[in-house]
Amino acid sequence: MKRAYLSTGIGQIHLYEHGQGEAVLMLHETPRSARSFAPLMQALGSRYRSIAPDNPGFGMSDPLPDDATMESLARVMVEVLDGLQIERAHLIGFHTGNKIAAAMAAHYPDRVAKTVLIGMTHSLVVSRRARNVAIMEIVRRHFGGFEPTPDGSHLLRTWGSDFGALAALWWKPAMLGASQIDDQTLSGQEQRAIESIQCRRAIRKIYAMNFDFDLAATLRRVRAPTLVIECCVPEELHLGRQGEKMVALMRSAELLSLDHAGFDATEAHAAAIARACRRFFSR
Repeated sequence: MKRAYLSTGIGQIHLYEHGQGEAVLMLHETPRSARSFAPLMQALGSRYRSIAPDNPGFGMSDPLPDDATMESLARVMVEVLDGLQIERAHLIGFHTGNKIAAAMAAHYPDRVAKTVLIGMTHSLVVSRRARNVAIMEIVRRHFGGFEPTPDGSHLLRTWGSDFGALAALWWKPAMLGASQIDDQTLSGQEQRAIESIQCRRAIRKIYAMNFDFDLAATLRRVRAPTLVIECCVPEELHLGRQGEKMVALMRSAELLSLDHAGFDATEAHAAAIARACRRFFSR
């Protein structure tokens, strides 16, 4: 798997690339990096030229601008295609990435072939108000904060709070209670911890961008053939399935439900997602 940097209007974007053939641009979730797409890139094999950029403020890309929007990140990803001399690409977006992908398909239709929008149910709620409520239940700790103090001690309290979250990630309870541990499991947790530190200053901003994003209005503008993959877990049954509502907003869209697929779907379910994408892209 190759790595590279490309210059854009908001700074340098770091990316991974694998394979040859039709271009597939992969847009990752929060609070991860493009490394989360490595299993999917491998599963798609050499038939596709898979490109996975780190979003601004994540991984090894330059910081996320304060005035960024999903639409401006879509423009950055078009610049990535320009830098790679790719005229049109298929898109795969997971969680935050599905919002960027939708914005790309809506605003730059000539650059998009087909689109795959992947997300757990909370990420696919088309009503902005209802989606924001569902997402806030998951990300509330990032918006608690501490009242500013003249001596800056609130910054130290925030620092301590973030370290507590990092320690909880490092010492994952499910890992500690496992009957057997291997080095690959520990390496995965190590990478998650690194990603958490790398995006620390961007995570609140990108969730605020998500809250401001009008997904329904954007989907109505999408003309590219689209596959919606809804990742369903028992913990989100109370939200009701949302994929059909998304599909109904678009001109040419279809739905695939993936049961028991959670935040690690692009890794744990890479083979199933790759099969679905290959069928969809080849039609």
